[in-house]
Amino acid sequence: MTYTMKEMVEYIGVSNTTLKRYENNDLVPSVWYTKGSHRRYGEIHVIAFKTIRSLLQGFDIPVAYQLMRAAKEKNFTEAHWLIAQTQEKLVKKKETLRMHKEFILTFPQKSMKKQTLRIGELAKFADVEASTIRYWEKRGLIEGIRDKSSGYRFFERNEVRKTIIITLLRKSIYKIEDIKKIVDEIEDKNLASIKKHYTTVNDELDNQLAMQLKAISSYMIYCEKLK
Repeated sequence: MTYTMKEMVEYIGVSNTTLKRYENNDLVPSVWYTKGSHRRYGEIHVIAFKTIRSLLQGFDIPVAYQLMRAAKEKNFTEAHWLIAQTQEKLVKKKETLRMHKEFILTFPQKSMKKQTLRIGELAKFADVEASTIRYWEKRGLIEGIRDKSSGYRFFERNEVRKTIIITLLRKSIYKIEDIKKIVDEIEDKNLASIKKHYTTVNDELDNQLAMQLKAISSYMIYCEKLK
């Protein structure tokens, strides 16, 4: 059975521009053309387009596109490793979130191994770039202390806590001014808003995992059809 562009648009639920973009980006098997240069799609294209839409729900665009190209070229092992690497990153995000939540909600009872952290150590603990820490410091969100003897900048425990809170809030609050206000008003006995954000981010990660697993299932079926 073959499908016209109009039929495929209605079946997949996207615009013809979107279908053409997938084709132009080399994400689907070669499309057939009539003598009048009209596109004709087959069942494999239906599966391909559905797979793309599913992948885009669970993965970033570059990863979804890379997976589709790998399938088209029958580089299935490469695709499997890419999926594994992507899911490993998601697991790391989940673990980092758990670690940060534990640190924040037990602060100041929970002690740090070191009373102060250098910028590189703080960046690693917060799972952000050192340049990001410098930017936040420049904007007044956190404050470091310079050691006059060594010239290094150090961040005390309360600044570490602020940094962890900022890494969470920036996922859902976009204005630096809003983040600064929340961080400045945080008290040890009033962490309800932070707990709410942790729950939201945790639910988002759980949902992303579910979407990825659903997409992987569709992708595996698509790969089998191409073999």
